[in-house]
Amino acid sequence: MFFSFFNSTCVRNPEGGPYHWECDQDPCLMSEEVLRNVRQAGLGWRATNYTQFHGKKLKDGLIYKLGTLPLSRETARLGRINIDKDIPYPPQFDSRQHWKNYISPVVDQGWCGSDWAVSVATIMSDRFAIQSNGAEKVNISPQSLLSCNLKQQQGCHGGHIDTAWIFAKNHGLVDEDCFPYQAKVTHCPLKKRGNLLTDRCTPVVPQRTSRYKVGPPGRLGKEIDIMFDIMQSGPVQAIMTVYQDFFHYRDGIYRRSRFGNNELKGLHSVRVVGWGEENGDKYWIVANSWGTSWGEDGYFRIARGENESGIESFVVTVLSDVTEAYLRK
Repeated sequence: MFFSFFNSTCVRNPEGGPYHWECDQDPCLMSEEVLRNVRQAGLGWRATNYTQFHGKKLKDGLIYKLGTLPLSRETARLGRINIDKDIPYPPQFDSRQHWKNYISPVVDQGWCGSDWAVSVATIMSDRFAIQSNGAEKVNISPQSLLSCNLKQQQGCHGGHIDTAWIFAKNHGLVDEDCFPYQAKVTHCPLKKRGNLLTDRCTPVVPQRTSRYKVGPPGRLGKEIDIMFDIMQSGPVQAIMTVYQDFFHYRDGIYRRSRFGNNELKGLHSVRVVGWGEENGDKYWIVANSWGTSWGEDGYFRIARGENESGIESFVVTVLSDVTEAYLRK
């Protein structure tokens, strides 16, 4: 377990300044110590005080703003794909610019630990658009995972990404218009062996009747393997470890500061869309799932090539099962 539980509430201390919140026994999500120290330390990123996190406990943020459950021993030992393409890589690559209008928007998962579902669905959306050359430009529904992929999953209290990918491979998902995201576990209206027509969904191309499926997921090995895969096929999924300071991220290149609480932590699944360099400092460009009011319009940059916060430890790639008539040449 990542944290212990206490009954408490968070209140603002009028004597502690505008950013000082106190929780009985539990640390609050927003921390005056983190704000002050990050601002003074010159770490290469800036912290801010998010009003939407006021009055929230850190332990609740680690459950309901994250959601990735620890990998099974078998999954953690999954062999890595070593591409080892010895090619010149550009210093900057951003999927949003390279495939304009193909990359799905940032999602706000709300107060539901559904990052496992959101990251899978958004990566599938991106790759369907890219691998079909724009013919199957569709927003895949994370709700079809949250409500229908129940075996070994815990809904808004977390899920396993390997189980989610296997569900997407075997059963398929539907689009957001057909099953909108609700940030809670609802009744699953999809039949076990159904298709888009029996699900009463509208395919984006007439050739498709099956749900949106993927091939077997694979694990990428090194920094250049991750870069090559993004450049060839689109955004990938990564798991990172989140501590208190990350919730305060505003902009810049994130490295864990060790300010604030260093005992409570959680795992977070995110979507890596590209990379870059700033004054010789390498970074990944990553989509979060906390809405566009957080970070850099919903994105963050994090140090690249250092396995910062474990973000390069378990990176997943997958191929989308696009309609054959629209396979990218």
